[in-house]
Amino acid sequence: MRQFVAVAEELHFGRAAARLNMAQPPLSQAIRRLEISLGVDLFDRSKRNVELSAAGEVFLIEARRTLLQADVARKMAQHAAADTPEVRISFIGPALYQVLPEILVRFRAAVPNVHARLFELPTPQQIGGIIAGDYHIGFITHGIRHEGCASKLVERSGFLAAVPANWPLAKRKTISLVELAKHPFIMPPRKYSEQSETLNLFKSVGVIPMIEQEASQTSTSLSLVGAGLGCSLVMATAALQTARNVAFLRLEDDLPNARWELAMAWHPDHMSAETSLFLDHANGYLEANPQLLETNAYLAWL
Repeated sequence: MRQFVAVAEELHFGRAAARLNMAQPPLSQAIRRLEISLGVDLFDRSKRNVELSAAGEVFLIEARRTLLQADVARKMAQHAAADTPEVRISFIGPALYQVLPEILVRFRAAVPNVHARLFELPTPQQIGGIIAGDYHIGFITHGIRHEGCASKLVERSGFLAAVPANWPLAKRKTISLVELAKHPFIMPPRKYSEQSETLNLFKSVGVIPMIEQEASQTSTSLSLVGAGLGCSLVMATAALQTARNVAFLRLEDDLPNARWELAMAWHPDHMSAETSLFLDHANGYLEANPQLLETNAYLAWL
């Protein structure tokens, strides 16, 4: 199947053989044996081109799925054989502002023999890793598509403007989006949904910000703000952190539907005993702290 997928992706036996680090004749013979065993032609061959047949297109989808599951099975077996049981947790930076450390403290106190390994990654990479079995639990930006994963909303907050503390703006308590858009702005990259959400907030008041820099992580955005390179919109929970040379201002605009949300995600088919234990303790913490889902709960600090 791996050889078939290589040929299907390259649509060239020579390139596929080089990719697989093997000679071309054995690869051609292996594919032909596969076709004979299936009783169908997986490729339409000509002197110039190699193309997938209708049967080959269907088989490619299922072959990739089978190979992914085989890889998951291998990883799970290896982890089960490890001396120290562990739960691998991926997260975005804002999960560390409050929710994740609290859950980890509870989990370690209750289950000291299980090691929690942490991996900071953007949400899209987390989702791919959870599906592939690389991570047991992920703390992701809610609203980004994650088909195949189960999820639970764990935190919700409004937005604040982050501005350099040595700018005149920092002397104020509030600012409007219209005024904020007049200053250099730091935005998430286009491939992240956070950018469209941020842009939509500005568009709702009829303006577009002057994008000066792009940053995929909130911590990076705050560092750039602190360096005086521009302003940014961040989740209100960011005010829990001490950011050098950064001041946080409330938004004056009436934005009842503007909110940032954090979700906990996992794959139901990749559950381990350690993962179930972590979910139990996480759910216990969330049930005991319903204020985490109150959009304006964090604004009281300012």
